[in-house]
Amino acid sequence: MIRSGASFLCWVVAVVAAIITVPTLWIATHVADEDGYVDFTRPFVADAEFRDAIVATITDDLFSQGGLPAVAKPVVERALSSVASRAAKQPGFVEAWEESQRRTHQLTFGPDANTDRLTADIGPIATFVANDVTSDLPVRVNVPDELLVPIYGAPDPEVIEQVGKTQDRSRIGLLVVGLASLLSLVFARRRINAVVGLAAGAVITGGVLLAGTGLALPEVLDRTPAETPFARQMRDLLVDRASDSLNQWLLWTLVIGAVALVIALLGRAIPRR
Repeated sequence: MIRSGASFLCWVVAVVAAIITVPTLWIATHVADEDGYVDFTRPFVADAEFRDAIVATITDDLFSQGGLPAVAKPVVERALSSVASRAAKQPGFVEAWEESQRRTHQLTFGPDANTDRLTADIGPIATFVANDVTSDLPVRVNVPDELLVPIYGAPDPEVIEQVGKTQDRSRIGLLVVGLASLLSLVFARRRINAVVGLAAGAVITGGVLLAGTGLALPEVLDRTPAETPFARQMRDLLVDRASDSLNQWLLWTLVIGAVALVIALLGRAIPRR
């Protein structure tokens, strides 16, 4: 009886730790890690509305700095929009966006980060587009090397700090899940029952987190006001793509857990000799 209780307790610890660790591990690999963040945000520029928002931001910045006459704004904006549409297929466009995102990550999460909210540096992509369009304009377009755009309207240094801790926390979480699962097997009076329980735990983990992401998505959008079209598009793409990516992890967890559960149940149904 004591062994069964210990096995069950370890199973509970493993499931709870898994529910906490899976999203933490996703954040650690897709947001806290620089290369993971660049890979995660690479497809954003394939979105036409997002490219239009980048163009609007570049244009507003150019004219706000007084670098161009006001009468030239419609001409410049049309030219930039036209170039942004065709530039997406040109060599160097994606690389310029990746460099923008690498700078964004370093600015927000790097060791020398100096911002209290997620702030994008779109200088490289702005320079790429402006250089492509200069020959078609009656005025020269000079884009600053650094073009900072806050994604979130309100500061939230606590979130940035917590993201930075996810890499260590995910490693600890994986260790807890593995150790608790092993102890659940060790203490179980019948190993097959423990295997059934762990497989069911994987299904529970996937199901709980899938339901949680569906409820959390609207909350995230409501709590993160964005002041510019670019910021809103970037925020929405971050949330939508994060939801899709994490849901893929959770669906695989559900599928693998369900298959393991069926196999374990079949194994338990076979009478012992």
